[in-house]
Amino acid sequence: MAGEIEAPFFTVKPSEIMSKWVGEAEKNVAKLFSAARSQPLSVIFIDEIEALLPRRSESKGGVMARVVPQILSELEGFDRSGGKLLFLGATNEPWSLDPAALRPGRFDAQVYVGLPDREARETILRFHLEGRPLAADVDPVSLAVRLEGRSGADIKEICRRAAVSAFLRSVEGSREEVITAEDLLEAGARCPPSVPAELLERYRSWRVEREAEGD
Repeated sequence: MAGEIEAPFFTVKPSEIMSKWVGEAEKNVAKLFSAARSQPLSVIFIDEIEALLPRRSESKGGVMARVVPQILSELEGFDRSGGKLLFLGATNEPWSLDPAALRPGRFDAQVYVGLPDREARETILRFHLEGRPLAADVDPVSLAVRLEGRSGADIKEICRRAAVSAFLRSVEGSREEVITAEDLLEAGARCPPSVPAELLERYRSWRVEREAEGD
């Protein structure tokens, strides 16, 4: 996104913001937004945003009671000053976010990024198999169909394990071996989906609730 709009990109981890010293976390938040504010257009991205904007009623310790208002205040300050900021956060636990963060002017939109569809799975397979010795029976199209319900990380791990199997055969036989469709299918059988069905259902329920609230 930053590349598309040609804006400086600021990204931090919650661990880089938090501090055991009183007042230090709030100062780190202020420094981040100050750096973004120094640009005519900027993008801030924070992964695992729920760690910085948790529900204050459920968070433990006084530091989050100060950090959450600090972030919300900085966002409102950006808007009042006329600055242009795209503030992005990623989370696997949207229900853990403080409701105040989801109000207009803060996180105006929530975009659900689900598991990859068949085309995306095929693309991910081709990417992680590129440059590896493959048998003629390796067909990313049919494999993508059989890997329904797998995440990108799952597919990456399956490709890695299949490559290891071929490498071990090469070592044992003292000749180069290729990755076969069987290698990939066996690797898939040993790597269960990392996203359980009950979690997918919870995402679906959360989205339905947000839509019902008009967000």
